[in-house]
Amino acid sequence: MLSLIQNEWMKWWTMKKSKIVLALYVAIAVGLVIIAKTNDFDFTRSDYYTWVSTILFGLLGIITIVFTAETIGNEVRYDTMKHLLMSPYSRMMIYFSKLLFSILIMLGQFIFIALITYAASFAFSEAGESLQLRDTVFALVNPVFTIFMTLFFSLVFRSVGMIIGFTVLAQFFTSIAGTVLLAFKPEIAKWIVFMHLDWSMYFKGALTYGTGEAMGTTLTFSVLFVLAHILVLFGGSILIFQKKSYL
Repeated sequence: MLSLIQNEWMKWWTMKKSKIVLALYVAIAVGLVIIAKTNDFDFTRSDYYTWVSTILFGLLGIITIVFTAETIGNEVRYDTMKHLLMSPYSRMMIYFSKLLFSILIMLGQFIFIALITYAASFAFSEAGESLQLRDTVFALVNPVFTIFMTLFFSLVFRSVGMIIGFTVLAQFFTSIAGTVLLAFKPEIAKWIVFMHLDWSMYFKGALTYGTGEAMGTTLTFSVLFVLAHILVLFGGSILIFQKKSYL
């Protein structure tokens, strides 16, 4: 398993886009400091951290889709999957290595974003409200769920473009549908998983405060609801990968 993950790491790190992405995070964090300072925006450290981390975590969600789609999609595109399946490694080991690698790479980027945003926030003298570690940790829910969904689509479609497209479309349309239903039929909106990926909505002061109450849900319900969807995506992926022939 470790050798498979190391192999995934070498493939990821040798790509130019991996370094470009890390540089992009830094450029956005520093660029927004410069914009705020040159335009005399009245930011506190917590203001800056909240807004910039929200932007960068949103960008991370998109980048997570791309990188995760390529872990299996590129094996199919370059016809290397059949060689990988003929190796001594079992299909379960191959799938788990790609799943764990996707989570580790996402987590590494997540920590990197949190650190550079926190460091850049010191450009603003006033601390303001304390930085909410809880909300930062909760922001992990979305990319983790995205990984499971992207890997599922990776086993349904052969093209990386199709994998990315269907993942983005699934997120977009269900989010739009959930938002519309939240306004008119919140009791139906609660059955859309994307309405439950921001667990900070259950705490006072969050931007989405009131969403949970409108849907009539609790944090426990949301956690179990998201977990159930992850297990369905995970189980479906395992079944497809075990039966699918790449020869």
